[in-house]
Amino acid sequence: MTQNMLKKIVLPLAATAAFYFSACGENPIEIENKADAKFKWDYKIALDSIAQRVDDSSYYECYDNTRGFVQNNKERCDTFINQYAKNAGDDALSMKTIITMVRDSINYNDKGTYIGDGDDPKINYLRTNKMLSVTLTNYKRTAKSIEPEVRFLIKTFIEQEPSEYEPLSALALDTTDIKEWKGEKNIAVQLPRGIDGMKICPVLRDKITQDEYYDDEDLLDEKNCIEVKNLGWVEEDKSKSEKTSLESADIQWKWHLYAIK
Repeated sequence: MTQNMLKKIVLPLAATAAFYFSACGENPIEIENKADAKFKWDYKIALDSIAQRVDDSSYYECYDNTRGFVQNNKERCDTFINQYAKNAGDDALSMKTIITMVRDSINYNDKGTYIGDGDDPKINYLRTNKMLSVTLTNYKRTAKSIEPEVRFLIKTFIEQEPSEYEPLSALALDTTDIKEWKGEKNIAVQLPRGIDGMKICPVLRDKITQDEYYDDEDLLDEKNCIEVKNLGWVEEDKSKSEKTSLESADIQWKWHLYAIK
């Protein structure tokens, strides 16, 4: 073999070998391994994130399948999901079942309890939103000096437990220092469907000693509350009169339920 022929064979082999070794220095597998060594995986955060996404998708599915993100449906979905979807064991219900129960307001109350058909006397909760009207008719001061602000605080209940709804508060009388007043001061608040009980609590704030930052519940005396159970059985448009002795005044008032038209 001539010297020129050896050069033709040896030089390409040497070039191939040089290329191979230089490529090993930039091996993508080695680069990836180095990156993995620096990367730390926080499993708790990852799992929490996954769980949150599952919850979000469940909520969305419930809202979406009950004809949109309507507030009433949202509250029913919240109640059903919180009570059932996260339960462990055999009591856990599928999302499909929950959606069915949320839609079926005739046969299921807002806690998922089966209550039968529309004629079943066990239906003691509000099946539709209703309005509560409260009318102050008489005020008589029993203290020497007071600037009265008479309010009514309404608390709602489901199966004798406080509902998830915030107490409703409305102002009935706001006046200067007077000894006695007669007339009609009316307020109306909307009661949410699904509740079966409420308390109507008159509250009196003396603006001389108690400014607007006083919370109504801080001023509330529970003995002044009128408790109403089985709201689904309460006759509409039938007024009930009440008398209440507050700390610095005596009041007379009346209330009734009526349908939203």
